[in-house]
Amino acid sequence: MSKTYSFSQVASHNTKQDCWVAVNGQVLELTHYLQDHPGGELAIINFAGKDATAEFNMFHPPGVISKHAPNTVVGKLNGRDSFKAKLASSKPSGCFSFLGSVCSK
Repeated sequence: MSKTYSFSQVASHNTKQDCWVAVNGQVLELTHYLQDHPGGELAIINFAGKDATAEFNMFHPPGVISKHAPNTVVGKLNGRDSFKAKLASSKPSGCFSFLGSVCSK
């Protein structure tokens, strides 16, 4: 049985030296995988301590984690937190409100 983590637990692992990312409800410990990531470590570090589901799914086919990095999965995201993260990751990045909405792509 895999361990369940809250989003705040994942969020506390937000550095290059301690890098966790949530993807599709799974919690990945990627600290030691950073140097092996074909897209470079910065692609992962930008999401350290966050839910990267939307961005991950844009660039990776289903099953890529189980095929290429199964040992990075340390557990799953709490169901309630997974839902909250899904909502947050569905918002466009780079948006803020200052006398209206401004979004950059």
